[in-house]
Amino acid sequence: WFYTLHVLGTALFDKVAYKNVICAGHIVDENGEKMSKSKGNIIKPREILDLTGVDAVRLQFCTSEAGNQKRFSHNLMKESVIPFLTILYNSFSYYKQLNNKKNKKRIEDKWILSRLNSVIKKATEELEKYSISTPFEEISNFVVNDLSRNYIKMTRDRDDTKKTLGEILEKIALLLAPFAPYISEYIYSGFSKNSVHLSSFPKADKKKIDEELEKDFKNVFKIIEKGLAERDKAQVGLKWPLAKAVIHTSEKLNNDFVKIIKSQLNVKHVETKISEEFSVELDTKLTPELEAEGYARELSRAIQDFRKKLGLNKKEKVETCISTDENFKKILEKNKKFIQERTNSKRLDIVTTDKERFKNKTEFKVRDKRGIIRINTTGK
Repeated sequence: WFYTLHVLGTALFDKVAYKNVICAGHIVDENGEKMSKSKGNIIKPREILDLTGVDAVRLQFCTSEAGNQKRFSHNLMKESVIPFLTILYNSFSYYKQLNNKKNKKRIEDKWILSRLNSVIKKATEELEKYSISTPFEEISNFVVNDLSRNYIKMTRDRDDTKKTLGEILEKIALLLAPFAPYISEYIYSGFSKNSVHLSSFPKADKKKIDEELEKDFKNVFKIIEKGLAERDKAQVGLKWPLAKAVIHTSEKLNNDFVKIIKSQLNVKHVETKISEEFSVELDTKLTPELEAEGYARELSRAIQDFRKKLGLNKKEKVETCISTDENFKKILEKNKKFIQERTNSKRLDIVTTDKERFKNKTEFKVRDKRGIIRINTTGK
């Protein structure tokens, strides 16, 4: 096969087909044992391709360096490359739902674009050394952690991130094209009529790389991770707002970082104390006001879940009716506007009767509170 490529290249274009070849090592099963029919541990190529797709198979070979022994199985793919492809696909689906509203770049936008260009720079340098696993690891970590787990989560309540997300996904499609040709082509088609495989490989914009900002965000995410762990320890869900978080850290936090921490930990106030001992302390006492907001957030999530089941997108307006008892009605009335805006309801009624109003209905339970959610999708 290698020889044939050279023959064709020379005959057709008067030059050799390639200058370097990268070969995989010996392929073994997930336990590191040689595959054989007698052991019953062989994997038939056609079956695994039909089960997982070409991109996933290709990427699994990119999880270790060429020349090394390569463990391969469907279970190993489910641990690494399949979640990556799912998250990338979902990120593109999320992007397509956003409004194309212009925005002034915020600190989190500058950070994610810095990370993007750092990844392009690192991946390109490694590919030039004929390294395979390190570039893919850089791309995978960026998509799973920086883009999905951090940036999209941080900006989910904003409606002006489409341009930034578009820049990221377009560059990632170009960067990923040699690794996963099909999903790259699918994503890139959302930005260009040209094929991703006929487009230029992306170049890092060094002006957008801010190493100090990336370092600062590492500290911010460390604080958020610790704060979420404290919430878990106290068994207080993230939907329930807390009064205060006290952060002991050696790094100073500016107002932009404090706002992000408040949002991600769902606390009303953040107090920082400079200390060599790192810790995050939460005031977990729920006042009636905080509890009412928590109920509103939980119910909003229940309504959003019901909207998804009905096949509604984020932009579609609905009429919503909540049927519950008098006590819970009074609690919800305190945050009625919040629920209405969060669920994109042009009208929201909170009633104590169970009178049939809209045909789409579902029961809800939030802690000890129960009731029925009804949605009118026609807006009539």
